Amino acid sequence: MNDQTRIKVRYSTVDRYSETREFDTIEPAREFAQSWLGRHPEMGCGYAISGDGIGKIEVAGTTLATLFPEAV
Repeated sequence: MNDQTRIKVRYSTVDRYSETREFDTIEPAREFAQSWLGRHPEMGCGYAISGDGIGKIEVAGTTLATLFPEAV
């Protein structure tokens, strides 16, 4: 196992669907997160949420600001 930190992105919804993926670089992690919430989600404390309030992204290994730079 290498020493590089992996980026773990978890998408979940109010109806309890969830999907977690791990990435080696920020680009695919950003694409995954933005594919679910768009480029301008609402930012909470430790999570980003879709404008309609249905989907939520949580991340480990990087910051939400890195995944959604245009929302900050």
